[in-house]
Amino acid sequence: MRVLLFLCTLLLGSCATHEQGKSLYSTFLDYESNTSKSNIIQSSPSFFSKNLLNQLNLNSLEVAEQLLFKGYMAKKINNFEMILGTSGCLTINGFDSENMPISFNLKYIKSEQRWLIDEINVFFASDEADFSQTAKCPSEYNN
Repeated sequence: MRVLLFLCTLLLGSCATHEQGKSLYSTFLDYESNTSKSNIIQSSPSFFSKNLLNQLNLNSLEVAEQLLFKGYMAKKINNFEMILGTSGCLTINGFDSENMPISFNLKYIKSEQRWLIDEINVFFASDEADFSQTAKCPSEYNN
């Protein structure tokens, strides 16, 4: 009888749907596909934390270009993420348009049930061997 009860529980558990939180990488892909030079300032609160935006002069053309850091990477090869409660880090490794190795290291915070970029580090690597094989937060790099 216990075996039958266990099998029924196992079967029902495998049929249930579990809503999982959105991955940091899928959040990055949303940012990547939904921002452009023409809308970055208006859409920035949807992708960047208030903490990050409050440090910037959003009327500056240079700042708008910095928020479009996605354009530095022409080809993504892998990504790693780590979530600890209401914050997390995402590392994306790839190559720029000149086929030079580059990594994005992003810190995310959860705000109103959304993941927002709170810190950004663009790492221009000298060699593909310099790519991190784990998620790294921007604070792990010396500026």
